[in-house]
Amino acid sequence: MPSQAKDMEEMLFFSQMLNECSPLELLKQVLMHSHHAIVITDADASAGYRIIYANPVFCRHTGYELAELVGMSPRILQGPKSNKRIIEKLTPALKEHGFFYGASINYRKDGSMYPVEWNISEIKNEQGEVTHYMSMQKDLSNFHRLAKQVKKSNENFKNFYLSTTQKDKSHENKAVLDSLKDNQKIYAGGLRNDENADLFEDAFFDFSPDEMGALGNKVDKGELSADDFWQENPIDDEDISSLVESIQEVDVELGLLQSQGQSKERLENIANGFKEVANNLYFCVEFNDGALIIDEVANVLKELEESYEFPVDVLVTFNKEVYEWLDGAVITKNADNIFEGENNTIAAGNQLLLFLK
Repeated sequence: MPSQAKDMEEMLFFSQMLNECSPLELLKQVLMHSHHAIVITDADASAGYRIIYANPVFCRHTGYELAELVGMSPRILQGPKSNKRIIEKLTPALKEHGFFYGASINYRKDGSMYPVEWNISEIKNEQGEVTHYMSMQKDLSNFHRLAKQVKKSNENFKNFYLSTTQKDKSHENKAVLDSLKDNQKIYAGGLRNDENADLFEDAFFDFSPDEMGALGNKVDKGELSADDFWQENPIDDEDISSLVESIQEVDVELGLLQSQGQSKERLENIANGFKEVANNLYFCVEFNDGALIIDEVANVLKELEESYEFPVDVLVTFNKEVYEWLDGAVITKNADNIFEGENNTIAAGNQLLLFLK
């Protein structure tokens, strides 16, 4: 449908609502009764986008009264741990696109912190000029608490697994790792399902099917350097050694595959190597998206018939992406953004799966 026709259609439906309610009353009801925190600012970037209205939920989240907020910039909610890198992108994005999506740490009036995401959209007058911006905000405190619980659960699973005898591990290994994967499915958009949504709908902030939801099909993790990651999320030396050993085993088997040809045993050895890499990564919540794609590749390789032909170069490329990601993130620890390598691994894995399935 052409844009102009679509606008006319929307105006038609909108005007039908106005037959039963005045524009002012409609706006009042939307803002005051929304379950989301909403703040409206002017469009003056040089003054820090001064607040002209904040709904009751926003006031409750921040601890400020409306009268205290009006005329102030949302910058009063920023503090030492606010994500300056994200905030710096706000004005350029609004000028170029008219909207902005981000997440950061806000500070309440009493100085306490809370994680928040915001969707900011421009408001234009009849002449098409931007006059205001509206921001819908979501307190992510519950989401972060659940993330910490899952991370703690993963650590408990890990300790349990390491404490079992070798005899017991054959039975317990699958149960432990399956539990870790179930935890990760809560976060992974590609494995999202109605059961997970129903289970956590009261605690998570959004289960919309688009990319803006908490479990959208593509989750933007932002940027995190290896240095910053290791300051907060150290991985045991034993786990790193296991990762390196598994990757090296895959390299050896891939070399044999290229030089001596394909065999069922060789494919299973490669799959087992990838499986070990994935199993080690499941203990680190931050890397579970990458672990899932590596695990899926391993499962598909195990099921391949010996006669099934596929471009080995694509498998080599996938392994190269896995190695470069983990090398920068956990071995040499020199990655500027640990998630960039993970994203490359996921893309290469999806490409490989197209040839394998």
